[in-house]
Amino acid sequence: MSVTRRLTRVEQQARTRAALLDAAERVFAERGFQGASVEVITESAGFSRGAFYSNFTSKEQLFAELLQDRVYAHYRDIARRSADSGARPSLRELGAHLAAIQANPDGRWLFRLWLELLAHAGRDDDFRALAAGFWSGTRELSAAAIEKRFKDAGRPLPMPSSDLASAMIALDVGLALQHFVDPGGAPLELYPKLYEALFAAFAP
Repeated sequence: MSVTRRLTRVEQQARTRAALLDAAERVFAERGFQGASVEVITESAGFSRGAFYSNFTSKEQLFAELLQDRVYAHYRDIARRSADSGARPSLRELGAHLAAIQANPDGRWLFRLWLELLAHAGRDDDFRALAAGFWSGTRELSAAAIEKRFKDAGRPLPMPSSDLASAMIALDVGLALQHFVDPGGAPLELYPKLYEALFAAFAP
């Protein structure tokens, strides 16, 4: 006879948090950021408003974590692999990885919501601080990977590693925006070509 182990309080809270994130993904996909509400998200997850606010301070904070969990985890993984000399992708491979994120259907709808939130950040100082977190972690990991790459090659950095990381993020965001509104003019195939062409001079 098997005995079902009761979840600890921490485990139960983690399960509740994951269920709220899953529900938020569904509701945001159906209604967009403005059309989604805490009530609809909690109802979809099968929890109360109290359960929501014991895990998240606001709808904005929930979405920021959703982005970190479902999208930026991919960017962090790329940055970590770039720091690994044994599995380091080339610039062309890096561009291809980033293009694949945009090609993924999940990444595409989250990108649309991210655009909504950038507009919201322009009107809300508190959310602007949350939005800054979208890039800060990735920038730090990328900068560390760039520093290691130059150190392994025995070459000095041509500029601060954080500046190079910001330039790579800027290219990614710029191409993603152009592809979103004009996919024919900015196809995803540009990613590997441009990452190689624009950053080859800096890569050791």
